[in-house]
Amino acid sequence: MSTIRFLRTFVAAAHGGSFAAAADQVSLTQAAVGQQMRALEAELKTTLFDKTGRSMVLAPAGHLLLPRAVDLLAQYEALRRDLQNQEPIAGNLKLGSLITGMGLLSSTLTELKFLHPSLEVELRVQDQSKLMEDVISGELDAALVVERQWPEKPGLLWTQCYVETLTVIANSSIASADSTISSLFAGFPFIRFDRRTPTGAHIDKIMRGMQLVPQDFLELNSILSIVELVRKNVGFTMVPLLKNFDWESDPSLCVLHLPGRPVARRLGILESGRRSHITSVVREELLEQLQRMRPGGRLQNGVSS
Repeated sequence: MSTIRFLRTFVAAAHGGSFAAAADQVSLTQAAVGQQMRALEAELKTTLFDKTGRSMVLAPAGHLLLPRAVDLLAQYEALRRDLQNQEPIAGNLKLGSLITGMGLLSSTLTELKFLHPSLEVELRVQDQSKLMEDVISGELDAALVVERQWPEKPGLLWTQCYVETLTVIANSSIASADSTISSLFAGFPFIRFDRRTPTGAHIDKIMRGMQLVPQDFLELNSILSIVELVRKNVGFTMVPLLKNFDWESDPSLCVLHLPGRPVARRLGILESGRRSHITSVVREELLEQLQRMRPGGRLQNGVSS
């Protein structure tokens, strides 16, 4: 259903007025949004956007497509739910998640349980390596994990669901929206995310590339624990902006985005392939929930994820 996803991205770009705005809405990189829009234009054999410098407006064909795309997406979602209701999903499903993705996945499963009362779900919170191992062995049917190099295994399927960009997070008593990142590194203790993890190693590489020299104070393997210490003004940090935590609205925190907003990590569903008729429904429900999510991890109907 790539065309459906492309149409969702098109609507986000049309409403947001830029590929950058669409990237935040549909949880893709700006480059991926551009690739999808070029593919959609090629498929429809027309130009959907007119670009002048940095500005972007809908071309005549884009104006024609927009209301029809919105209507088509609504019809598709109604059809998808009707078909699911006609074919109830039942049985036991074993899912896993990183602790930082638990809120998001739990909301998805709550919605699925409402649609499919006979579905029983066992949800496990584990670290990345254990989640990968259990999905590959078949101990778990699927898991929400960070993208890695997956082994060649029949049936194994990875689907990217969202991205988390790198940010600098400081206590609001020492930083504001006008603060420079370099001033924080020069004047305050730094709390690192564990460099033994791929995400921590990537953060270290970004800092070295920006010639930022931290005053190291602590190094922890828990983003949530790190941000809690920032709330207590123990130090500041550079970590991914987690999808389902509204840190940007927290008055005790100041979130500063890095130039270019580099991606810290890509997260998605890794499926073992053994029960794809059920795990595919979980995946599509999660993607649909992400489409409805506002910045900061709030759903458009007001329900927090």
